[in-house]
Amino acid sequence: MEKLKELSEEKQQPIIEAALKCFGKHGYKKASMGDIAKGSGVSKPMLFHYFGTKRDLYLYLSEYVRTVMVDAYKRNKIDVCSDLFERITAASRMKMSILKKYPNILKFIISMFDETDEEVIDITKKIMPEAQQFSYSLVVKKEDAAKFKEGVDIDVVMRLMFLMAEGYAHEMSDGRCDLGEITEELEKTIHMLKCNLYKEEYL
Repeated sequence: MEKLKELSEEKQQPIIEAALKCFGKHGYKKASMGDIAKGSGVSKPMLFHYFGTKRDLYLYLSEYVRTVMVDAYKRNKIDVCSDLFERITAASRMKMSILKKYPNILKFIISMFDETDEEVIDITKKIMPEAQQFSYSLVVKKEDAAKFKEGVDIDVVMRLMFLMAEGYAHEMSDGRCDLGEITEELEKTIHMLKCNLYKEEYL
């Protein structure tokens, strides 16, 4: 990927966007380097010059997306929230905002959830759990568990949140809901979970 750095950021971006869009729409197997080259305005040989192989391009995109998403979270603004569900809400707003700004990133992430091609399955199997672990460490603190009712497992609650976020991402990706609708519904659901899962003294 060092050869890509020969280009200015302004010239890199159309290539990245075209690749995100193509993989996001077609998945790894059906995505064509020719289509990506055509969509980005560079020749197919130059695309191979910058990335080496289609798999290397996919790996680059997965790392690019991870960096963009991690940078979207303002940890200092999340950490000031004293409650787990407040931190989840703050982080969700940041995530929704960046996905709205970069729709091709959203489509690529969704395609990674569904990817089954053996050539890149090792990439998705590594990236997706890492993303969940990052999200968990971003919002969960040791003292949070004490606020839940007896028998409530905070790890199960967080898995529910991850699955819910994945579902909302699918709805955003295919246009069934817009950012405002999803944000409103998500925050109502977060509040409902808090009211039903917390001990009364923490409400």
